[in-house]
Amino acid sequence: MFAVILLPNFRLQAALRFREAMHARPVALMDGQAPKEGMLEVSDAAALAGVMRGQTSPQALARCAGLTILARSPAEEGGAQAALLEMAAALSPEIEATAEGFCTVNLQGSRVNDWQALGAGVVAGLASLRLRAQVGIGPNPDLAFLAARHARLVLVVQSPAVFLANLALHELDPAPELLAVLRDWGIHNLAQLTSLPRGDLMDRLGPEAGRLWERAAGQTERPLRRVRAAEEFSEAFDFEHEIDSAEPLLFLLRRFLDQLALRLGNACRVAGQMKLTLPLANGSAYERTFTVPSPTADVEVLFRILHTHLDGLRLDHCATGLRLHITPTHAERQQFQLFETPLRDPNRFGETLGRLAALVGIENAGVVEVLDTHRPDSIRLRPPRFHEPGSMAAPADDGLAVGLPLRRYRPPIAAQVRVVKQQPVRLESARVCGAIRAALGPYRASGGWWDADCWSTEEWDVEMEKGGLYRLARVGREWRIEGSYDEPLPEDRRGLPALAAMPSTGARA
Repeated sequence: MFAVILLPNFRLQAALRFREAMHARPVALMDGQAPKEGMLEVSDAAALAGVMRGQTSPQALARCAGLTILARSPAEEGGAQAALLEMAAALSPEIEATAEGFCTVNLQGSRVNDWQALGAGVVAGLASLRLRAQVGIGPNPDLAFLAARHARLVLVVQSPAVFLANLALHELDPAPELLAVLRDWGIHNLAQLTSLPRGDLMDRLGPEAGRLWERAAGQTERPLRRVRAAEEFSEAFDFEHEIDSAEPLLFLLRRFLDQLALRLGNACRVAGQMKLTLPLANGSAYERTFTVPSPTADVEVLFRILHTHLDGLRLDHCATGLRLHITPTHAERQQFQLFETPLRDPNRFGETLGRLAALVGIENAGVVEVLDTHRPDSIRLRPPRFHEPGSMAAPADDGLAVGLPLRRYRPPIAAQVRVVKQQPVRLESARVCGAIRAALGPYRASGGWWDADCWSTEEWDVEMEKGGLYRLARVGREWRIEGSYDEPLPEDRRGLPALAAMPSTGARA
């Protein structure tokens, strides 16, 4: 058996998916790139008012003054077509994207006893995605397509001869010349056509008439041009007017996420990344990609990520549309080591970082990363890489002695240092003043000599007479206090000066 899933008035359905208020109103769709073609599709209310396909805008408005004319949106149609193929792929791996708005599914080998229930499930699934569908099931693809066109919701062809007998000849879309000849012969339905001998019909009208006879008799068999449903979880919307506030965007984003969460669930996937695109009035587009810290299909979590960003977003031009694309992934299943613990709520942590970035700038919020250089205090902030195994875990203890913890002052404190015999003996600053009891150094380092951003520093570790361990640095002729060391525990002193507990020159370097 084969099934055809048909979305009637596909392009108009795609345009009305997120415009619920227009469902009961007269609406017509036209191609903004080719207005001379007239109305492409019209709603039931518009058809009752006398609006027909092919009419120009003045002609349609003359028939129905309250008609709403929408422009065709390929982006909106792409989201609806993707949802259709995903639903078909849930039935069988052998699917054919036959045309826009309908696809064919090979159900041979399927262990289904109730074809009617199968079709009803497909209709209900697409209804949850705001799409109205008709399903036809038959022994071959052509019969299934004809059944879908005549289905109220679901039509299963049990007896092909009975089903085809009373169908009009034009249902098979024959060539206009062939249709005219057959009508001149008085043949208007498929039963009349199949009453003629196939061989004699081919002798008089050619091989095309023979193929038409086979279709009328329900005897055509053809292989499907199989495709694989691309996991393109996207939704799009084009506004009729420019949008200058976040409220309409948030309203639509919530609806997008409701639909995308259903589609992700049907495919047994979760959201790993989200890409937000806002087409702007000047022809450009604003784009931003969000990494979901802990991949999920929870609408509340995904919506908070987008809401946090839009709250602080300021654009130079108004938005004319909205696009949301989700990159799917499998749900995380990561086993941690015995003493390794994950973040309690990675998504909440990511949301907090997003709020901080909105307040202080995206370049001033993130995870600290040490740069590949010996330059002191060379760090940068980067977004956390949540999806990399172990990226958020604490670094392992390699057993190396690292000495006392240094608490850096940011910015460093300017100081004046008295030097006797190339040794610092007294320190004067706004924070620390007094004689220096002991000093270790100098520790010299330099780098970047091949670049304009070259650097050179000389560092000393000193102990004050009044107590306290500090790091001094001399850059050029200027001295400054880089930070202070934590005092060692009494059992670590062993009767030695505090600097005896400091690492040696080699270890410190």
